Amino acid sequence: MDFFNKTMEQAKQLQAIAADAMQKTMEQAQPLVKDAVTKAQDLQKTIVEQTPGVTAAAQEHYNAAMQHAGTMIATGKTVLEAGTAAAQQHLTTFADQAKRVADATIAAVNAAKQPKPPGPPDPPTAA
Repeated sequence: MDFFNKTMEQAKQLQAIAADAMQKTMEQAQPLVKDAVTKAQDLQKTIVEQTPGVTAAAQEHYNAAMQHAGTMIATGKTVLEAGTAAAQQHLTTFADQAKRVADATIAAVNAAKQPKPPGPPDPPTAA
């Protein structure tokens, strides 16, 4: 699977897991949250490994995806540490961050797939 498909698939899985966790009781959601945190960390690694050569426009989107993934990971850890009553509020933030990660990752992949703009012409050579 190429980089673009891998990152988009990871982002979509992350969003699906977070949405599923929102529909569960806290006890049922904990394994999903743990899985989503792990997948968010994996997505961050994939982005870090693969983005050095992308365009500036794509890099901006990848940076946003990294930031949202970081927030999602931190929120996921808070959900896992919180009591049942407080966890539901954090799950809402967690799911929102998963959506933002997915949206930013998809935007980055789409920007990275665009052809690079042509550079300045080469200077004429002296004969």
